[in-house]
Amino acid sequence: MHEQDSNAGHIQLSGELDAATVPRRLRESENWFESGQETVIDLSGVKRVDSAGVALLLEWVRDAHARHATLSFINAPAQMRAIIDFCALNDVIRLRATD
Repeated sequence: MHEQDSNAGHIQLSGELDAATVPRRLRESENWFESGQETVIDLSGVKRVDSAGVALLLEWVRDAHARHATLSFINAPAQMRAIIDFCALNDVIRLRATD
């Protein structure tokens, strides 16, 4: 599930980011990134994540880059940060503590 903030470019995610939910979330995100714009995805509502969820973040990073947009993630849960650390993706997936 996601909720797009009235502040364009701020997206609040909630629920799970796992193999079962990633395909739907990828379809929902097709138009999130606009050239020259910054998008911030707030992950504070994510309750469960697996490697498929982290792969989704990578796909979003690629999509934003392809559209010449800036993307960052805030409030990543500990489980997600652990997977990102383990996979040495800290330089690719920009995590910020809070917005």
